[in-house]
Amino acid sequence: MSALPFRVEGWQLLVGELAPAQLVDLRQPEAFARGHIEGAVNLPYDQLQERAFEVIDPTRTALLIDPGGARAAEMAIWLRERGVEAGYLAGGMARWQGEVVKG
Repeated sequence: MSALPFRVEGWQLLVGELAPAQLVDLRQPEAFARGHIEGAVNLPYDQLQERAFEVIDPTRTALLIDPGGARAAEMAIWLRERGVEAGYLAGGMARWQGEVVKG
């Protein structure tokens, strides 16, 4: 499998073209509980810089997810600057067409 691109389209996950090692959802816990991509962990945007390496394994690829994509892109850049292979889900959860898990 090739390196994780910076911008990941939802279909790439759905068809198995890409399989990032870590899915990190940057939404608030309430939004995460209403529905998230299976396997994602919740790390709210406002906590990412403080807690990133408590939650994210820097040796594994990380795909960041947010409501619309902009904040996830911003934090993917921040992680890449720190040596983490990171990308973001284009369009965020607003464009996600796959199943979601509640709770």
